[in-house]
Order: sequence, then C-alpha cells, then structure tokens
Amino acid sequence: MKNFYKKILLFLVPVLLVWLATEVFYRSVENNYTYKTERIISEYNEIETLVFGDSHAFFGINPEYFSSKTFNIANVSQSLYFDELLLKKHIDSLPKLKTVVINISYFTLSVVDDSTEDRWRKYFYQQQMELDVPSISIFDPRQYSLALSRRFYQSAELFKEYLKNGTIVSSYKDGFGMQDESNIVADKVAISKLISKKHEDNSLDFEVNTEKIKEMINSCNKRGVEVILIEMPVYKTYYDLLNSQKKQKINATLLNLERKNKGVRFYDFSQELNFVDEDLRDADHLTNQGAVKFSKLLNGIIEQ
Repeated sequence: MKNFYKKILLFLVPVLLVWLATEVFYRSVENNYTYKTERIISEYNEIETLVFGDSHAFFGINPEYFSSKTFNIANVSQSLYFDELLLKKHIDSLPKLKTVVINISYFTLSVVDDSTEDRWRKYFYQQQMELDVPSISIFDPRQYSLALSRRFYQSAELFKEYLKNGTIVSSYKDGFGMQDESNIVADKVAISKLISKKHEDNSLDFEVNTEKIKEMINSCNKRGVEVILIEMPVYKTYYDLLNSQKKQKINATLLNLERKNKGVRFYDFSQELNFVDEDLRDADHLTNQGAVKFSKLLNGIIEQ
C-alpha cells in the first residue's frame, strides 16, 4: 500500500509543479489584457476616441493617425459581449470622450455568447481586465486559476514566446496591434476560401448582439458621445464568397441602428475601392500600410 501512495505522490508532484509554474506565469507576466487595462486607466483624462472590435480593428485602426487622442481597446477575437462590458466599465472615467468606434465583422452579429473563442478568454477578461463576466459561474474553478483555463500546450507555446521575445504583449501604448511583413499571405485567393468557410456559422439571428449595440449606444447617448459603426475593408474574393443574404441583413441592421438612434453613423468600407491587395495582410486583415490608410480615412470622418 505504501508503494501505491508513493506512486500517486510521484505522479501528483510534477503535475502540481507544472500547474503552479503556469499559474505564476499568468499572474506575473504582462500580456495584452493587463497592458491595455493599465494603459487606458493611465490615459483616462485624455482619451477622446475609443475603438472597439476584434482583430480587424486591433490590427487595422492605428490611433497614431488620429487628430483626437485615441485608444484602441480592441483585441483578437473580442466579441460584442466584451465590447459592451468594457465600455460600461470605463465610460464614466473618460471625461473627454467624444467618439466610440465599433467595428462589425461578418460574424459579429451572429456569434453566440460564451462561444468557443470566449471559453478561455473570458477568465482573462474577468481577472486581468477587471470585468464582471456574467457567463462565469461562481462555482467554476477556472475563474480562480488561469492555468486551468487553457490547454497545457497552449500555455507552453506562450511560455516559449516569452522566453524568445522577453514579452507576450503584442500591443503598442495606444492599443494598436503589432505585426510585421512575415504575416502577409501571398495567396489571398486560397486563404479567402478557407477563412470564408471558417467565419460562416449559418445564422441570421442578430437579436442578442443587436441589443448589445443598442446598450452601447444608450450608454454613449447619455454622455453625449457619438457612435460610429464600421465594416472594415476585406479582400474581394473573401467578400464574394460570403453569404449575400447575411451581408444584406448585416447592412440593413446597421443602417437601421443609424436611422433609429441619435448620434450614430454607419459606414461600410468592406469593398472600399481605395484599398488594394497590398493593403491586406490576408482575407480580412489590413497590413500596417493598410492600417495607416484606413486610420487616416476614419479620422477624416470623425473630424467632419
């Protein structure tokens, strides 16, 4: 029996050590969630324009090219669920806020709450961006241990990145996402076919997410803040492969929000002719060059 307990102990000790090391890593190493929270708080009294959205906005809207003091609080795979929670958390601390930009991607309005993309990220939003996330149960052990929120190989890859670069932060001080030319895809037609399938959820149910946008608009209206809804440039092949009925409903929904709410403007830049192949990193993300061009365009609209 003693040998049995020894074997259990020999098995558990390495597991516990790995768990502890992973937990310490997540709690002590700065990442995009902690960094963006720290940065926005440090600039509460200066920010005039706030940008929300997923990776399209994160890598595509560069505050450096705005006339107003702008902060990009978008993030990879960030849904309207977290856009709304972030706005509610910060809006009352932003006395100079004049404009809120909300990026709407093809899948934004139909994504469900607590989606696959959210299932590990929500714990980081709760713990490291200090959000009250309703989808997390008080009985969920992962809210108390970030090491349990992700699969071990994912944490290991992140740890390798930290050892290689000395950081896992991929955001500049103004919230804009870092990327380089190594990310540019040569065959955009092929990647468009893959990404268009990945983004298709076959849902036309926009009710839940439309309500989230309305809540964000109401929060802004109470404080005299304008809301700008945008669809960002995408590669033509990707655009053509998307469900035309869904695209029309997205457009109609956003136009309806503009028409029925004061202080709201909607702009569809998805097939903006000024954007060429070189401006796109892949099927639906801008390069740094494309981000400069788009940011200047958006700044001109805000300044109107």
